[in-house]
Amino acid sequence: MDLQEKYRKKIKFYYDENGLLTQYPTRKPLREIVLSRIAEKFAFDVEYTERQVNQIIAEQIAFSDIELLRRELYEGEYIDRLRDGSKYWRIRKTETE
Repeated sequence: MDLQEKYRKKIKFYYDENGLLTQYPTRKPLREIVLSRIAEKFAFDVEYTERQVNQIIAEQIAFSDIELLRRELYEGEYIDRLRDGSKYWRIRKTETE
């Protein structure tokens, strides 16, 4: 079993029976899997308001730290935004990252 497969098996322990994230992982590879799953809920070529971004994130988690995940999505370059936070959009990540 390779490392990626190992992490994919471990990630299931971070989700409840309804598929909601119950805890944000501390290990970076697990965080990347979580962020990638949340990012998949955003369509490409669509602009979102901060409220819409918060709603999409809230629908994926069973805890209240929406701001943490929004910031992590942005810093991890899964989504981008205008400087004032008025518009957000999904970024296409390259295969080499």
